Amino acid sequence: MKKVIAREKLPELWKSLSAQGPLFLPVQEGPVVLFQQWQEGAKINLEATNTAVPPKDLFLPREETYMQYRCKGKELEVIPAEEVKPAVLFGVHPCDLSAVELLDKVYIEQDPADELYKIRRENTTVVALSCTEPDPFCFCNDFAINPADAPGADVVAHLKNGSLLLEAGTDKGKTLLKQAEDLLEDGSGQSFEPGEVKTADFGLKLEGLPENLKNRFDDSAWDELYKSCLGCGVCTYVCPTCYCFDVEDFGHEAGGERFRCWDSCMYGHFTEMAGGHNPRPGRKERIRQRFMHKLQYYPETFGQIACVGCGRCLRSCPVNLDIVQAIQTFGGETVEQC
Repeated sequence: MKKVIAREKLPELWKSLSAQGPLFLPVQEGPVVLFQQWQEGAKINLEATNTAVPPKDLFLPREETYMQYRCKGKELEVIPAEEVKPAVLFGVHPCDLSAVELLDKVYIEQDPADELYKIRRENTTVVALSCTEPDPFCFCNDFAINPADAPGADVVAHLKNGSLLLEAGTDKGKTLLKQAEDLLEDGSGQSFEPGEVKTADFGLKLEGLPENLKNRFDDSAWDELYKSCLGCGVCTYVCPTCYCFDVEDFGHEAGGERFRCWDSCMYGHFTEMAGGHNPRPGRKERIRQRFMHKLQYYPETFGQIACVGCGRCLRSCPVNLDIVQAIQTFGGETVEQC
């Protein structure tokens, strides 16, 4: 099913979709673009290469309550988490959708699945937006991602000649387009063929990298690689494939709650044990863990490197210590970054 809508009618489409449930779009907020819930007057930016922060928090919120409980005498009442409403995530680029699919392997394709993540994922219709002009930091081609296509999306959207072409790829996608059929025109006679979209070439050699790293845990290269790290953790918060979290309980006589929040392997307390021992006491050990997880531990378990080449760590790290530098150090020749 293909539909098309003129760009000047997009505000009407946003209003129509938001009437069905929460609608999240890339919104311009000062100098950055963020996925936010649509409101009247929001400055929607569909031309942005990438949002400052990936949309993973729609499925794995920065903070979420597992459950609450109340106590009355010897009676205990467990209050389940709030019901998840059907939502639409609109304007996700192929790299970010690929990252969500990597998170799915962790949170859904395991036994047992993470129910809170699974419910949000199943209740969200994802509209991907093709990317025809990647910026100099994007290198998704290295991970076999086509910026102009997103085969795992419910709907794939393409900006074309002042219009938005929408093509449903799943039943959820078809349902979404039917909900807005009064605003959409038939697009069956249109096609989108941008040709090959090239992203940055950093000379990365990924073939055999996970296997190679198995014997490089104590490599002296780690002694130099970590030194510039500030330990700020921004790389983990802007990374679409990072998923570390902490679970805490807060309570008193009358009740309490259990909640989950994002955490980072780059923080000193992350692996600190109750007795005070910390197996990763310094920045060297934490940098090594971060890159070994992306490049060796995750692919060893799931068969894919845990990076999609979105370029956020290259843009955000204040000392330019990013995954490209790590791959160049351990995977092949060093190529000067632009």
